[in-house]
Amino acid sequence: MVDGGRGEQRREGIERPPSLISESPEERVIKALLEAFPTAVTDFKKLRQGVLRARIERRDLFKACMMLRDQQGFEHLSMISAVEYDTRFEVVYHITSYQNRLLVELITTTPKEDPSVDSISSIWGGANWQEREAYDLMGVKFNNHPKLERILLPSDYLYHPLRKDFKG
Repeated sequence: MVDGGRGEQRREGIERPPSLISESPEERVIKALLEAFPTAVTDFKKLRQGVLRARIERRDLFKACMMLRDQQGFEHLSMISAVEYDTRFEVVYHITSYQNRLLVELITTTPKEDPSVDSISSIWGGANWQEREAYDLMGVKFNNHPKLERILLPSDYLYHPLRKDFKG
């Protein structure tokens, strides 16, 4: 039997399989992070088309960033920012996959008495200067950073001017 005049041959009684709808890039990234870090990733949200937000335990930040780069195609880190709250700091990362048109906002928390997270400068070189800036202005230490030192203020300066307790 000829199908629809297009010259395709189809045998009677045999159905075509349904077309497979592939996962969206957002769903694929969410699934991959949740499978790799089931207890460390929380508060996953799709903020809008192409923009995701998730929180991750600081102990798993480095491994999650490696997975995003190596397995999910996230090739660019556009921002690192530290945000101070009463009892903690949050370190916010904007990580982009241009090929998938996705941005993941990854947030990790560190207590004020131990403001440190692992450096991701070995994953994305652009993190180097941004981690130094967060260290200089907020006092967040980035473990295993190749040259964690002040970038804007004198090296002997004792304070971090963007902290809420800074009196200037």
